Amino acid sequence: MKIYLNPYLIAFLCISIFGSARLFAEDSTTKHKEVDSPVKQRFIPVELFTGAKWDGKHELVMKEVSASTCVTFIGKKRPCSQFQITGPFKTEENNTKIEWRGDEIPYYRRIFKIRESQVESFFTINNSKDGLVRIYDQRKQWGTRTYDGLGSKFPLGYWKQGEVREYNSRRPTRIEIIELDGPDHCLTFRWTIGEGKRRNQDNIYTFCPDRGFTGFRYYNENIRKKK
Repeated sequence: MKIYLNPYLIAFLCISIFGSARLFAEDSTTKHKEVDSPVKQRFIPVELFTGAKWDGKHELVMKEVSASTCVTFIGKKRPCSQFQITGPFKTEENNTKIEWRGDEIPYYRRIFKIRESQVESFFTINNSKDGLVRIYDQRKQWGTRTYDGLGSKFPLGYWKQGEVREYNSRRPTRIEIIELDGPDHCLTFRWTIGEGKRRNQDNIYTFCPDRGFTGFRYYNENIRKKK
């Protein structure tokens, strides 16, 4: 038995099926974008701090380095300052609260001059393993200072754009990612001590691959310029 269909009915069915398929495709595309929308995240290696070559492995390893970099103090009319970093060396005892190592804590030694006075600092991976922290500092205006290793001076590991982390060290510190992956894959972040009201307590730093520390500015001075 032959079945005869109304041509108008056939046209209606075709339009309905095509429209439903198109709607389904649009909905699927939208959901796909939402599910696969990439979160801007970056693995920050120790080598970004030291300026050494990075092998691309997502591992926090303090490899041997002897390097120098020229740091520009943004907003200041003066030549860039030479920073030298060497290490790692090891402490003979652990006077910090870093629990992931025994008495021999590996650290990098960084030296630079400010107003013809030398500044010497020691850096190691912090207790929470998400940053490098200063454990020793010697300079003319402060004398010698030691730190507990619970804070952070430089972010390490996985961080997201705009992420903020706070550290309850002896002097509470805070790191905020300003630009996770800028020009030349440079990293820019804000580092604050307490409320950041004093000089050198609210700074913005830039570090670049194969160079290390490249730029510095006072955050509060930057705000005043904008106003």
